[in-house]
Amino acid sequence: STRVARAIMNIAVPQPAGVRAVDPCCGIGTVLIEALSMGMDIEGFDVNPLAVRGARENLRHFGYPDVVKLRDMREVEGGYDTAILDLPYNLCSKLSEDEQLDLLRSARRMAQRVVVIAIDPIEPSIRLAGLTITDGCIVKKGSFARYVTVCER
Repeated sequence: STRVARAIMNIAVPQPAGVRAVDPCCGIGTVLIEALSMGMDIEGFDVNPLAVRGARENLRHFGYPDVVKLRDMREVEGGYDTAILDLPYNLCSKLSEDEQLDLLRSARRMAQRVVVIAIDPIEPSIRLAGLTITDGCIVKKGSFARYVTVCER
């Protein structure tokens, strides 16, 4: 939801001045829109052309600039202070444990601070990716749960 996206941005970037953030699996852009509405410096990537098109349309609808690129996050190196990694979870985006670990390692290379959002607890994979867990919570809506984990490199 937009409320959760806003809360995650507040957690990911508590002091936004001078902070560059990235949403490397941005989907339709919910996190991007919330971050931009809060005046944050953020950009997004997605490997799915339909998601990128949807994100661009949503950004345009709210009057925000196009900050989305069709790009595989595994090809991005450094340059960000914070990454918000909402791991793909729908029926079209099922990830194996190896793919999930690959995305976590990519996020670690990308940013000093990483906020991971997943539908299952994945702390062992987060640690295996070389990230240190500093905080976390579970957000529930009915039977659907999102595990939010704050990490540092």
